[in-house]
Amino acid sequence: MAPNIAIIGAGPTGLTAAIELKRRGIIPSLFEARNCLGGQWAYEVLTDEPVDVRDPQSQSVYSAMYPKLRANLPKRAMQISDYKLPEELELFPGRVQVLDYIDATAKAAGISNLIEFNTPVQHVEKAGDGWRVTTEGTQRIFTHVIVATGKDSYPNIAKIDGLESFEGSVTHSQSYRLPNLYEGKRVALIGACVSSEDISLDLSPHAEQVYICGTFPPNGHKCYVRNGLYGQSLNISQHDRPARVEGKNIYLQNGEVLYDVDAIILCTGYIYDFPFLKGSLNDIELSGCSIGPLYLNMFYPSDPTLIFLGLPRFTVHFASIQLQSVYCAKILSGELELPPIEEIKAEVANGGCVLQKDPANLEEYHNSVFECFARLSDMTGEPHLDWKGFLNTLNDHKRHYQQDYRQYPFTYDLKE
Repeated sequence: MAPNIAIIGAGPTGLTAAIELKRRGIIPSLFEARNCLGGQWAYEVLTDEPVDVRDPQSQSVYSAMYPKLRANLPKRAMQISDYKLPEELELFPGRVQVLDYIDATAKAAGISNLIEFNTPVQHVEKAGDGWRVTTEGTQRIFTHVIVATGKDSYPNIAKIDGLESFEGSVTHSQSYRLPNLYEGKRVALIGACVSSEDISLDLSPHAEQVYICGTFPPNGHKCYVRNGLYGQSLNISQHDRPARVEGKNIYLQNGEVLYDVDAIILCTGYIYDFPFLKGSLNDIELSGCSIGPLYLNMFYPSDPTLIFLGLPRFTVHFASIQLQSVYCAKILSGELELPPIEEIKAEVANGGCVLQKDPANLEEYHNSVFECFARLSDMTGEPHLDWKGFLNTLNDHKRHYQQDYRQYPFTYDLKE
């Protein structure tokens, strides 16, 4: 009997999984909380004022898109299945171009009509040999559940002494939208990774001063090697991590003080969280800064009919979800078989990778994740592509063209 599969989330991850399943004759049901597909790439209009993370009544935010956002990966690395991006797209396409591509791909693959929009999943629990999926007013049983809600939905709110009483605004990069809201202000970005890189340059023409506060392991993020002032008006500077906040002043760990700061934007990433699974799984970490261990970073080891896609960080996301989706679809269609449950549990117990938001050793984490992708390539017959080398070369490119790396040609031979 064909499996009856629920996919939670209709962003790139859920759509890729659906495409690979449908290709093998399995028609899944996709549940999407919003009224549109695209996940993070679907822009969400917010209020005219920054969403303050200290306000418990502040609105929920689904998307981190802002008007001028562009992909930080070249289009070659953003392909879904075998649906190529249009040749005329910029090398690093803008958010609208990416969303248009995702939408066109879903239509071409016949996935759009499988999506149940405005249908947030409230709870998932084991029911006999299957899973009971509860949405508002309905309960349905599925043989398998694929969790494709992603890893960037729940903001990580940094714990900084005095942040609650800061006399300016405190928002998270997820709800950053318009730079003109910070016109003439002194803005501190907490964190020195991708979002602070891009938001600092978006703010530069409007803010009086932009401070990037934070350090990051030397993995290639261009913020790590920046020194001095830069930006459109030479008003972006990099500083140490914050130690505490008093009034409108930020005291840094190296003793420096940033005085009279008007706004703080937390560029501190996201935590893992799956509220619809609370109470259902008690033998793995399911929220916070780590999740797992999962078999092949995908399968719930106690019952591999529950599958998580798109959770590894610091990878090439579209490429990783493609590999995972192909393997998942081949398992569910019977083309491949999982090992016996005892072997799965034994492998996980003897060194299963716990996926982390901020791994202590990024090189070790990278090796573990990319070794897993190599295994998936071996088992599925998908080509071995050197995505790790691709990332290293791209980060060199970013370091070389610190402010405007998207404007310069970037090529890399992905052959292993």
